[in-house]
Amino acid sequence: MQMDDYSRLSAVSEMICDHISLDGIDPFMQATGIFRADWQAIEPREFEGEVFAVDGSNAPLCNWSTASVNLIRAGYAVYRGREWQRTVITFEDLFMADEKLIESMFNPFLEEFFGLSGAAFKESDLERLSSYYREMQEYIAIDDALDHAKAGDLILYDGSFEVFEPLRGAVASIFTKAENRGVDLLAVAKSSSLSWGEGISLPFVPHAGLAGSLLLPGSAWYISLKDKMVDAGQGRWNGEAFVVRFCGQSHHAFRVDAPAYLAPDIRPALQKAAAYSCSAECMGYPHALFRAHRDIRIAEPERAAARRRLIASLAERGMSSLQINMLMLDFHDILEMRPSF
Repeated sequence: MQMDDYSRLSAVSEMICDHISLDGIDPFMQATGIFRADWQAIEPREFEGEVFAVDGSNAPLCNWSTASVNLIRAGYAVYRGREWQRTVITFEDLFMADEKLIESMFNPFLEEFFGLSGAAFKESDLERLSSYYREMQEYIAIDDALDHAKAGDLILYDGSFEVFEPLRGAVASIFTKAENRGVDLLAVAKSSSLSWGEGISLPFVPHAGLAGSLLLPGSAWYISLKDKMVDAGQGRWNGEAFVVRFCGQSHHAFRVDAPAYLAPDIRPALQKAAAYSCSAECMGYPHALFRAHRDIRIAEPERAAARRRLIASLAERGMSSLQINMLMLDFHDILEMRPSF
């Protein structure tokens, strides 16, 4: 079906404008129950401790529908003030996503690091399994960072603590350890599905950011979503969600999750993060997380090289080119006339 005089394009663009455009902040505040007093200014405050920024990366190498192979990496970058200290890779290995291998792939890690026995995974989707595995390795990276952190240090996690049931036990274990060690722990999500409004889902974080720019121009700020009319997900992870602008010179705001032990007095932790979030390289985003992303991500050349090494290893073990092609070649590559290897 072709668009008639771009009528469908016009309708879609109008719908997008309706989603993004915020025609005054009063309707937004009335619909969400968030009022002017809920925007709290943050005064950035440098501190003597260290900032640990945890991230992970997941790169698919091949997929044959019933299973897939992914290269997974996790770790953290460490800063003292504005100075990078080191980047630690806590995990880098291949993961075979197969519903029948869940127990052998997940349980040893869950038992060793979090004292959990049995991963009750109900989701058999291969992409979801790989995401679960990467997230588990990121939690292990947080656990390792906690082993090296001192009281008053700050750990930032690239993501959200709003996780599905199989890994909630690991998150709970991390929260307990962070509280016992006196370490501030925050999750900062670069993207968020938080929504508001009736009839159609409106993007909450961008709209909260626009409202905050009008109410507290030139200031870092935060708002708590507790008891607000915002679709904040399942909410069964023992913490609270916030929206935060870390730098007054930026228009970017982020969802930030804080464990229950930290949420009632979150301001000092946000002040620490805000003090190091105005770098020209990543204005408005904690620079330690920016560095962690750059150091830990699996770039396309790395993914391609790992794929070539896997193919070479299969050939060395006697697998024929035909068999390798059957496993490694995505039919989309044939349709697009792209070389497989």
